[in-house]
Parts: sequence; C-alpha cells; structure tokens
Amino acid sequence: MTSHDESIESLRERVALSTQFGWLVVSAVTATLYREKGEQALNDVWRSLMSAEQTIRFRDALVKLGIENDPPAVAAAKYHYFSNSIGGLTMQIIEESPRKAWIRYMPPWGSFPGIAAMAVPSSVRRTILSTWHPRNGELLGCPRLRWVATKFVAEGNPYDEGYFEECDHDLAPTERMAIIPVTRSPEFDPATAPKLDPKAWPEARVLKGSHNYAADYALHSIEAVIRLFGEQTATHIVRMAMRFLAVQFTGQLARQTGCVDKTPHAVAQMTAAILRSFRNEVELARRSDAVTELSFRQFTPFMPIATEEMRAALFAFFEMATRVTSGRFTAQRTFDAGKGVEVWRFQDHQRWMQ
Repeated sequence: MTSHDESIESLRERVALSTQFGWLVVSAVTATLYREKGEQALNDVWRSLMSAEQTIRFRDALVKLGIENDPPAVAAAKYHYFSNSIGGLTMQIIEESPRKAWIRYMPPWGSFPGIAAMAVPSSVRRTILSTWHPRNGELLGCPRLRWVATKFVAEGNPYDEGYFEECDHDLAPTERMAIIPVTRSPEFDPATAPKLDPKAWPEARVLKGSHNYAADYALHSIEAVIRLFGEQTATHIVRMAMRFLAVQFTGQLARQTGCVDKTPHAVAQMTAAILRSFRNEVELARRSDAVTELSFRQFTPFMPIATEEMRAALFAFFEMATRVTSGRFTAQRTFDAGKGVEVWRFQDHQRWMQ
C-alpha cells in the first residue's frame, strides 16, 4: 500500500484522472483568456504563472532531486528534465559538457492538447521559455549561466529546445537569454540520460509528484488571471472555460471513469471520481432512481480561491456535463457557508429541460 489504504494500482488510476483534468483546466482557462482578451493577455498570464512557479519550486526541488551539487548548467538542465518528466511531459537531455547541457520539450504539449496547440501564438512559447529559464543562473548563484533557445514547435520545429551554458564571464541580466536558431543539435541517448534515485523516488512518489504538478498548475493558472485581471473577469473566464471543457470532454471523462450510463447517477459518479482524484472526501447518496446527491467540504485544489462566485464558476463544468449527457437532466448546487458544505443534486426530470 502507498498511503492509507490506497494501492499502487488505485494511485495510478487516481493520478491519471487528476492530471488529465488538471491540465484540461489549465488549457481551457488560458485558451479562453486568449479568445476573450487576446495575445498580450495570454503572454502576460503565462509570464506571471512561470515567475510564480519558479519562486515556489526551484530551490527546494534542487535538493529533493539530488542535483544541488551539480555544475550550474547541468543542474539547471536536470531540474527541467526531471521536474517536467515527473509532471508527465516527455523530455530529453544531453549533457554536452559540465558547462553546457541541452534540454528538449517533446510533443505533444500538455498545456494545449490536440489541435488546440495550432491556435497558440508563437510568442507564448517564447514567453514561457524566456521567463523561467534565464533566471536559473541567478537562483543557482551563478551569474555566468545563460539560457539559449534554439528551436520552437510553434515556429516549425519538431520540439522546443535550448541549452544552458556557463560562460567565462559574469552576464548582465539582458545577456542571460538568447535565441539562436540551429538546424542541428546533439542526439539524445536514453541509455546515458540521468535517472532519479529509485530508492528516493519510487513509483508512488513520482505519481504523487505528477498529481501535485497538475493540481498546482490548475490552481495557479486561475490565480494568475485573478492577479492580472481581477476576480470578476477571472470568474467569467473560468465559467466559460469550464463549460467549453464539458462540451468537449464529458464523453472522454465518462469513459475514463467508467460512468457511461445515461443516468443522473452515472453523471454524479463521474463527478465524484473527478473530485476524489484530487483527494476530496465526497459522499454520494442515491435518493431515488431520478435523483442522486453528492456532498463535500474541501474543494481541492481550488480552496485558496474558493469564493462563492468562483465555486459557482468551477461548478459550471459539472452542470454542463450533466446537460451534455441528457437534455432531461439538471445539476444544481447549494453551499452552506457556515458549515462549509457543498451539495450537488443531479436529477432526471423525465422531460426536456433545455
């Protein structure tokens, strides 16, 4: 067992669902922001998001990953290689020398699944890869370290790529990032790639890290929108994003959770599975053949932003998923602020409701 009574098989299943849903939230919120506010807004949110994530994660992660004593260029590359691999991305790394190490972000993009990636402006990938990576030298205490971006998927390449290089002299802040396109770069060899210590990083810990990665980005992407545009705009963006997600992905998530029956109880079961995948304790009660209710207290990972308005906006996914399943079904929520309890009611009215 991994923790409490959760087997490794249950953990795999839970994390597969939480990471899937978490990254769908990130994609939906940022794509809807782009639709509503434009390219500059999308870049601003990703810049804010990357800066916040780096502040939270980088230093502690060096120690957790066991790379704090590596040369700066290698440590920086390994950080992105390991942390993103744990998060579910496909990564490559090539240590050319102790002073130069390459990394590649292989397709597909986790943050924009499927064909959605084609709609993302190339400026966004430049923003993402120019916000975090050039600051690594500063955080590592090495003012000689720079980040050189060499390839971008959005500009016609098969992957996003670059290298960390320790120069012979201290660099001004404006010199710590360069974009130098190349046509050829070193080949990745999986056999020589660094590996996490299996004793320190057993499968259960990697899975939990993947879950935390997706859950954190789902929360922090919304927080970035709130910081830059205020809660009212953020609530509108989230509500629309959740509705779009439900329209596009309810069928897929129903199959993933094994809740494919066209009944309000099955929709409630799918909802409970998604909430439980983020370690929320959910009570499911079948009141009749036509009505199922679920109740819960925690709304992880969204508790830091869980105002009444934002709770309603997040609920929009589950309300729309119910409507997508059948025009005879509705989902309604009530929230007892004093007790901190959400109650969601899924009902078959046995007549067309939309």
